[in-house]
Amino acid sequence: MQSRNRNREQRAKQTRFVREYAVDCNGAAAAVRAGYSPRSAKVTASRLLTKANVQRALRQIQQADAERLSLSREAVIGQLQDAIDFARVKQDPMAMIVGLRELGRMMGYYEAND
Repeated sequence: MQSRNRNREQRAKQTRFVREYAVDCNGAAAAVRAGYSPRSAKVTASRLLTKANVQRALRQIQQADAERLSLSREAVIGQLQDAIDFARVKQDPMAMIVGLRELGRMMGYYEAND
């Protein structure tokens, strides 16, 4: 009986973690807000993010958000390019760098090559 309650509590924490992570993609902060120990929040977040059910739940939230906001990858990339062009016209190199960095991240340029 006690183990059943513990499992239910763990599932509730995982569900809360998923919702909190979807807010700002900050694993440690999401773990703390979900009720996990602040001392081990980074490790807990890392462990949770490797679980298939957590990944699936995050994808569902992201897909629902994209549909609700009528966002597509192409639209986001296009708007980033517009922002980079605007920063270029304003001669704001830091804004250009930030925009290019985000564009590169979206295009997968920073992923580790195995």
